[in-house]
Amino acid sequence: MLWGLVVLGVGIPTAGWQTPNPPGPDQGVVVAVARFYRGDRTLVNGFVRVPHRMLEGVRLGPGGFAAYTALLTVTDSGGAVLTREQWTREVNWRSTQVTGAATVEPLTLALAPGVYKVQVVVKDSATGRQETAQVQVTAYAARPAASDLLLAYSIRRRASPADTEPGSGEVRKGDFFIATTPDVALTPSRAVLSYYEEVYRDTSAAVPWRLRVVGSDNRTIVATQSVEAALASGGGSIGGSIDLGGLPPGSYKLVLVAGAGADTVVRAAQFQMGGFDAEREVAAAQQATEPEPTDRFASAPEAELDSLYGPLIYLGTPSELGVYKGLTLDGKRRFLREFWRKRDLTPATTENGAFAAFYQRIAEANVRFREGGAGGVAGWRTDRGRVFIRYGEPNEIMKRPSSGPDRPWEAWKYTRDRQLKFVFLDLTRLGHYSLIYTNDRLERNPSDWTKLLSAEAVNDIASF
Repeated sequence: MLWGLVVLGVGIPTAGWQTPNPPGPDQGVVVAVARFYRGDRTLVNGFVRVPHRMLEGVRLGPGGFAAYTALLTVTDSGGAVLTREQWTREVNWRSTQVTGAATVEPLTLALAPGVYKVQVVVKDSATGRQETAQVQVTAYAARPAASDLLLAYSIRRRASPADTEPGSGEVRKGDFFIATTPDVALTPSRAVLSYYEEVYRDTSAAVPWRLRVVGSDNRTIVATQSVEAALASGGGSIGGSIDLGGLPPGSYKLVLVAGAGADTVVRAAQFQMGGFDAEREVAAAQQATEPEPTDRFASAPEAELDSLYGPLIYLGTPSELGVYKGLTLDGKRRFLREFWRKRDLTPATTENGAFAAFYQRIAEANVRFREGGAGGVAGWRTDRGRVFIRYGEPNEIMKRPSSGPDRPWEAWKYTRDRQLKFVFLDLTRLGHYSLIYTNDRLERNPSDWTKLLSAEAVNDIASF
C-alpha cells in the first residue's frame, strides 16, 4: 500500500543544474534515491538526470529547442501500479550538442513499509526514442538508526523565516536547501562535497560524528576529527561541506560515522572526482544549458534588480554606483544595462561574457564561503568571497585547522598577473573567517596581524 504519494518537482524546471563532471556519452538516464524516516512512512527523495545528448532538437535561426516527456511509475512488490505521472520539458537546442548537458528532475515519494520499483521512462519528443531507468526502494518497516547519506554539490541553511522556497535544482530538508544529482561528481576547481544525514534517537544527546573519504581500494584517504552534534529527542540532522581539493581523479565513498560504542551508526555514499579534462566539459555544459540570451532586466522585479546591483561594489566606482538607489524601476533597469554594456568584451555576440562570469563567481562564492548561523552571511559578502570574486581561484592555498594556540586559518596566493597574498583567520572558531593580512592595495591591511597567530604560523605564512 502506498501512503500519501506526492511528486514534488514534477513540472518544475531545473534545467541548468548538471553534473560538474559529465558522465560518459554512453551513460543514459539515471535515477537515484535517499530514504528518510517519517513515522509510519518513508520519505524518499529521488533525483532523475536526463542527458540532453539523447534528444534531437529543432533549430530555429540562432536558437531552437528540444523536448522530452518523462513518465514516472511506482509499483509495489506484487506488480500493482500505485501511481503514474507524466510531464514534458523543453531545453535549449544547443545543449543537445554538448556532452554532459543535462536536466535534473527532483521527485518526492511517501511510502508505507514494503518494497517498490520506481521507474522513469524518458522519451524524445522529436524521434520517439526512449530510455528507461529504475531503482528498487525498500521502505522502512521500523525506525532505523539513521537515514541514507545524501551527497550534494551545495547545502545552505535558510537565510530568514521568509526563505522557504527551494531554488532551481534544490530540495528542502528542514532548514537546509540541498542541490544534488543522482551521480555526484567533483572537479579540481569544484571540489567541495556537501552531505546531509538524519540520525534518529529516543532521547536528546550530544552525538559525536566524523567523516572519512575511502578510495576504491577501501583505504581511508581523508579523515576528519570527531565533533559533536546536539540532537533533540527523536533525533536531528547532520549537514555540512568538506573541501576535497587535491583529491586525485577516481571513485570514492564518503563515510559518515555517528555515535560511539554500541550506538555507532555508519552510512556511506559514492561520488566521483574528475580530472582537469572535466573542467572543459563543465564549462561547455554550463554554457549550453543557459537560456537563450534575452534582455535580463526587462521584466525583472525591483528586488531582483537590487540583488544584481549589490555585488557591483566589487566592480564599479563609488561615483558610478552612487546614483542607483535614487532611480526609478525603469531607471535601475537602464543603469544595469549600461553598466554591463560598457564591460562587454564581445559586443558582437549575443552573450555578455563578463556578466555571466561575474555572477557565476557570485553563485560559487555563495556556495563555498557562506558563513552560517541564523543570521548567516551570504558568501559574496564575506572576506573570502570578496577576494574570490575579484581574482578567482587562488593558485595556491595553505590551510591549518585549530591547533594549540592557533585558531583555524587559510593563506591564499595568486601568481598569475602579480604576486598577491591573503591570510584569513577564523576569529570565532565558528567558521567566520576575517582577512587579517594582504599585500593587495585594494584591501585594508589590519595592523599587528602577527599578534593573532603563533610564531610558527607566522613563519609558515611568510615562507608560503
